[in-house]
Amino acid sequence: MRDTTGETDLSHRLDSLFSPRSVAIIGASSIFGKWGFNILSRLLRNRDARQVYAVNRKETEILGLPAYPTVHDVPGPVDLAVITVPAQQLAGVIQDCIRKEVKIAVIISSGLAETGDEGARVEKDIVRIAREGGLRFVGPNCLGHFNTYSNIYTVPFMPRVVRGEVALISQSGNSSQSVFNYGMQMGLGFSEFVSSGNEADIRFEDYLEYFARDRKTKLILGYVEGLRDGRRFFELAKEITKKKPIIIMKAGRTDAGSRAARSHSASLAGSDAVLDAAFKQCGVIRAQELGELVDIAVALLGQPLPRGRRVGVLAMGGGPAVMAADALRREGLQLPELTSDTMARLNALLSSRWSHGNPVDPAGDFVSYHCIWPLIEDANTDAVMTIGGIGMTDSFSGWAQIPDDLKADALKFRQAMEDAELENLDKTTHLMEQYGKPLVIATMVTGALREGKIMRRLKNRHMKNYTSPEKAARVLARLADYSEYLAAARNHPRPPQR
Repeated sequence: MRDTTGETDLSHRLDSLFSPRSVAIIGASSIFGKWGFNILSRLLRNRDARQVYAVNRKETEILGLPAYPTVHDVPGPVDLAVITVPAQQLAGVIQDCIRKEVKIAVIISSGLAETGDEGARVEKDIVRIAREGGLRFVGPNCLGHFNTYSNIYTVPFMPRVVRGEVALISQSGNSSQSVFNYGMQMGLGFSEFVSSGNEADIRFEDYLEYFARDRKTKLILGYVEGLRDGRRFFELAKEITKKKPIIIMKAGRTDAGSRAARSHSASLAGSDAVLDAAFKQCGVIRAQELGELVDIAVALLGQPLPRGRRVGVLAMGGGPAVMAADALRREGLQLPELTSDTMARLNALLSSRWSHGNPVDPAGDFVSYHCIWPLIEDANTDAVMTIGGIGMTDSFSGWAQIPDDLKADALKFRQAMEDAELENLDKTTHLMEQYGKPLVIATMVTGALREGKIMRRLKNRHMKNYTSPEKAARVLARLADYSEYLAAARNHPRPPQR
């Protein structure tokens, strides 16, 4: 019988990481810009009922708090210690944490295994001391963590994030900031985040297992430079992905990238081909770039999973139609013939100039939603892609070329168009759910368009506008891959719809 005592203990320690009742900043500072200042000030802004302590050997007061020479001198219990001292002081600080019976620590400090042999020796020494004393820790060489539900943030500087259903594990602190920035633009909310750093103690697989059990988290993202326990990752992932999607960007695919990964986070960057095969076998979705982590996550949260790989396309122009066809075929997706019923419906809507096939090119007729609906309802399609035609009402903002005496009428016209498009969008999302078919949208949206009512409605429903047919096709292919995996893993002919 498997001994899970250690796993249970680590789970409780991670509870103290993500929902601590008390936090001590070891290396707290009054100097603006220092890590000890930035982290402490952030914790004080999000303090709630949590007890926050400042630890500094040379100061007696920091940011209005009494400063204690060591964490052992703190008067109350300490669930979490955040350590920002230089690497050469870590051994003594770890011993202080053990004496204080700190439940878990986050070691921000760098200059360890990622720097070479001497740093690796120091790191090995602090791991030994921590294990002998029963202390678990995050890092070292990490950016911190957060939990939007318990309002704990040890990341000193980061874009604003909103509460949501996505957890992120990142072996790179700075790369995570790009994910948050882009995620915020796309309306993606986060539950928890951890920068795992060198993973000298707690590893990527430990966080993965913890987030798998977390009810607030419906989807797990990961930035990986190397896995220290590939077999355990595989065993965990093949069970987790049956219930929660896992999307990972694996950096260090080339020899040069692998060398850079080792110098950055002291990770073990194994064979990319082996890892890619393992991902496919256990249902992990692989992203090719940081932005694609967000692109795929948004689609998984807002779209039904396709039952197959057949795609109906509406493209506002011949050029976009060709680009869409090429992109879909490159991703292993299919362009089926449309049913006779769909052809008849489109013939009734469009002039004789339309393409009379899939992709549907209206050839100058501006008809969008009424063409999308037959494609969703077509028995030969599993998904739909549209290039242009959605959100175009927002492009009429400004009315720069409208004479002053006509602007009132133009405003009424625009409002009527907007109301009609919102109604059409509601019908479209209803059909998507009814038929279990995703709709991916490829439209270049910038500036004011992004803030229009239509785009906000799409954003709130996790229906992202991808900036090219290629991006939309890649996301759709990943949805199809995951759908096929679930059907095989669950021995079910059709995936459950969201």
